[in-house]
Amino acid sequence: MNKQYKIPALPLPYDLETKEVLKQLTRSHRKLAELKGVSLTILNERILIRTLTLQEAKDSFEVKNIVTTQDELDYEEEEK
Repeated sequence: MNKQYKIPALPLPYDLETKEVLKQLTRSHRKLAELKGVSLTILNERILIRTLTLQEAKDSFEVKNIVTTQDELDYEEEEK
């Protein structure tokens, strides 16, 4: 399972601009624009980003079978 990932040389030997990829790109662009619009209504955007970062850390701990609480994560963040 410790296979090393080798970064392929550019240009890639296959076309990434398929119909499916381009359709998803359009949907993703629209959702990012919506998120940007909503984030502009928040007085302090860092609060949103910090919350998402803490949630990702909590989820990452759960994957590793380490159970933690939001309070513990907040305390660790304050210590930094």
